[in-house]
Amino acid sequence: MFEKNTITAFPTNTSWGLGVRADDTTGLENLAHLKQRKEGQMFSLMVRDMKMLREFAEIPEDFPENYFIEKPRTAILKPTNKLPTSKYWPQNAVAFRVSTLPKVAEQIMYPITATSANISGKPSLFSAEEIRKKFGNKVLLFPSIKDLPQQNASEIWNFTTETPQRLR
Repeated sequence: MFEKNTITAFPTNTSWGLGVRADDTTGLENLAHLKQRKEGQMFSLMVRDMKMLREFAEIPEDFPENYFIEKPRTAILKPTNKLPTSKYWPQNAVAFRVSTLPKVAEQIMYPITATSANISGKPSLFSAEEIRKKFGNKVLLFPSIKDLPQQNASEIWNFTTETPQRLR
Protein backbone atom coordinates (compact mmCIF):
# COMPACT_ATOMS: atom_id res chain seq x y z
CA MET A 1 0.00 0.00 0.00
CA PHE A 2 2.77 2.51 0.88
CA GLU A 3 4.99 2.08 -2.17
CA LYS A 4 7.70 4.37 -3.52
CA ASN A 5 6.52 7.13 -5.87
CA THR A 6 2.99 6.88 -4.46
CA ILE A 7 1.17 9.31 -2.19
CA THR A 8 -1.36 7.37 -0.15
CA ALA A 9 -4.29 8.97 1.70
CA PHE A 10 -4.87 6.95 4.86
CA PRO A 11 -6.90 7.30 8.07
CA THR A 12 -5.25 8.22 11.35
CA ASN A 13 -6.78 8.64 14.80
CA THR A 14 -7.21 12.39 14.12
CA SER A 15 -7.96 12.87 10.39
CA TRP A 16 -6.90 11.54 7.02
CA GLY A 17 -3.15 11.67 6.44
CA LEU A 18 -0.94 11.60 3.38
CA GLY A 19 1.77 8.98 3.45
CA VAL A 20 4.97 8.73 1.47
CA ARG A 21 7.84 6.46 2.43
CA ALA A 22 10.55 8.34 4.33
CA ASP A 23 13.18 6.92 1.95
CA ASP A 24 11.39 8.17 -1.18
CA THR A 25 13.02 11.49 -2.11
CA THR A 26 10.87 11.96 -5.22
CA GLY A 27 7.70 11.07 -3.31
CA LEU A 28 8.56 13.60 -0.59
CA GLU A 29 9.06 16.32 -3.21
CA ASN A 30 5.76 15.38 -4.88
CA LEU A 31 3.95 15.46 -1.53
CA ALA A 32 5.35 18.89 -0.63
CA HIS A 33 4.26 20.17 -4.04
CA LEU A 34 0.77 18.61 -3.73
CA LYS A 35 0.25 20.17 -0.29
CA GLN A 36 1.67 23.49 -1.52
CA ARG A 37 4.09 23.55 1.41
CA LYS A 38 6.48 26.41 1.90
CA GLU A 39 10.19 25.63 1.87
CA GLY A 40 11.29 24.60 5.35
CA GLN A 41 7.98 23.13 6.54
CA MET A 42 8.57 19.72 8.08
CA PHE A 43 6.70 16.42 7.92
CA SER A 44 6.04 14.15 10.86
CA LEU A 45 6.51 10.40 10.39
CA MET A 46 4.33 7.42 11.28
CA VAL A 47 5.54 3.95 12.12
CA ARG A 48 3.76 0.62 12.51
CA ASP A 49 4.42 -0.01 16.20
CA MET A 50 6.77 0.58 19.12
CA LYS A 51 9.26 -1.96 17.73
CA MET A 52 9.60 0.03 14.51
CA LEU A 53 9.77 3.26 16.50
CA ARG A 54 12.73 1.90 18.47
CA GLU A 55 14.45 1.05 15.20
CA PHE A 56 14.19 4.62 13.87
CA ALA A 57 14.15 6.75 17.04
CA GLU A 58 15.99 6.90 20.35
CA ILE A 59 13.41 6.22 23.05
CA PRO A 60 14.06 7.67 26.52
CA GLU A 61 14.10 5.12 29.35
CA ASP A 62 11.07 6.70 31.03
CA PHE A 63 9.00 6.96 27.81
CA PRO A 64 5.41 5.88 28.63
CA GLU A 65 4.64 2.55 26.93
CA ASN A 66 0.98 3.58 26.34
CA TYR A 67 1.87 7.10 25.15
CA PHE A 68 0.31 6.71 21.69
CA ILE A 69 -2.67 4.65 22.88
CA GLU A 70 -4.11 6.96 25.56
CA LYS A 71 -4.95 9.74 23.09
CA PRO A 72 -3.73 11.10 19.75
CA ARG A 73 -0.12 12.10 20.33
CA THR A 74 3.06 12.93 18.49
CA ALA A 75 6.49 12.48 20.08
CA ILE A 76 9.53 14.46 19.03
CA LEU A 77 12.49 12.11 19.37
CA LYS A 78 16.10 11.89 18.29
CA PRO A 79 16.34 9.74 15.16
CA THR A 80 18.65 6.76 14.89
CA ASN A 81 21.10 6.51 12.00
CA LYS A 82 18.64 4.15 10.25
CA LEU A 83 16.34 7.06 9.40
CA PRO A 84 17.41 8.73 6.16
CA THR A 85 18.25 12.40 6.41
CA SER A 86 15.87 14.73 4.61
CA LYS A 87 15.14 18.41 4.30
CA TYR A 88 11.61 17.48 5.39
CA TRP A 89 12.52 16.70 9.01
CA PRO A 90 15.26 17.97 11.31
CA GLN A 91 18.32 15.76 11.69
CA ASN A 92 18.26 15.92 15.48
CA ALA A 93 14.56 15.88 16.43
CA VAL A 94 11.90 14.12 14.36
CA ALA A 95 8.16 14.11 15.09
CA PHE A 96 6.87 10.52 15.21
CA ARG A 97 3.44 8.94 15.55
CA VAL A 98 2.58 5.26 15.93
CA SER A 99 -0.44 4.01 14.02
CA THR A 100 -3.28 2.96 16.31
CA LEU A 101 -5.43 1.60 13.46
CA PRO A 102 -4.59 -2.08 12.86
CA LYS A 103 -5.58 -2.09 9.15
CA VAL A 104 -3.23 0.83 8.52
CA ALA A 105 -0.43 -0.37 10.79
CA GLU A 106 -0.15 -3.72 9.02
CA GLN A 107 0.58 -1.87 5.76
CA ILE A 108 3.46 0.24 7.16
CA MET A 109 6.70 -1.57 6.33
CA TYR A 110 8.91 1.52 6.53
CA PRO A 111 8.28 4.92 8.18
CA ILE A 112 5.86 7.09 6.20
CA THR A 113 4.92 10.74 6.39
CA ALA A 114 1.96 11.50 8.64
CA THR A 115 1.02 14.92 7.35
CA SER A 116 -2.66 15.82 7.26
CA ALA A 117 -4.55 15.33 4.00
CA ASN A 118 -5.07 18.98 3.09
CA ILE A 119 -3.47 21.91 1.36
CA SER A 120 -1.09 23.55 3.85
CA GLY A 121 -2.92 26.05 6.03
CA LYS A 122 -6.37 24.72 5.06
CA PRO A 123 -8.67 22.55 7.23
CA SER A 124 -7.98 18.83 7.55
CA LEU A 125 -10.14 16.41 5.56
CA PHE A 126 -12.31 13.78 7.24
CA SER A 127 -13.94 11.87 4.38
CA ALA A 128 -12.81 9.84 1.40
CA GLU A 129 -15.10 11.92 -0.82
CA GLU A 130 -13.40 15.17 0.27
CA ILE A 131 -10.02 13.64 -0.55
CA ARG A 132 -11.19 12.49 -3.99
CA LYS A 133 -12.53 15.99 -4.73
CA LYS A 134 -9.38 17.76 -3.50
CA PHE A 135 -6.67 15.48 -4.88
CA GLY A 136 -8.32 13.31 -7.56
CA ASN A 137 -6.04 10.61 -8.91
CA LYS A 138 -2.89 12.25 -7.45
CA VAL A 139 -3.26 10.09 -4.34
CA LEU A 140 -4.03 6.44 -3.75
CA LEU A 141 -6.97 6.17 -1.35
CA PHE A 142 -6.63 3.63 1.48
CA PRO A 143 -9.37 1.01 0.95
CA SER A 144 -12.41 0.19 3.08
CA ILE A 145 -12.55 3.26 5.33
CA LYS A 146 -14.74 6.13 4.19
CA ASP A 147 -15.33 8.83 6.80
CA LEU A 148 -13.73 9.70 10.12
CA PRO A 149 -15.20 11.60 13.04
CA GLN A 150 -13.87 15.14 13.27
CA GLN A 151 -11.09 15.19 15.88
CA ASN A 152 -8.67 17.68 17.35
CA ALA A 153 -5.05 17.53 16.22
CA SER A 154 -2.70 15.33 18.23
CA GLU A 155 -0.82 16.54 21.28
CA ILE A 156 2.86 17.11 20.56
CA TRP A 157 5.52 16.42 23.19
CA ASN A 158 9.23 17.04 22.83
CA PHE A 159 11.30 14.22 24.35
CA THR A 160 14.66 15.55 23.17
CA THR A 161 14.98 17.87 26.15
CA GLU A 162 15.96 16.91 29.72
CA THR A 163 12.32 17.18 30.81
CA PRO A 164 9.58 16.36 28.25
CA GLN A 165 7.78 19.50 27.10
CA ARG A 166 4.27 19.75 25.71
CA LEU A 167 4.28 21.92 22.59
CA ARG A 168 0.60 21.53 21.61
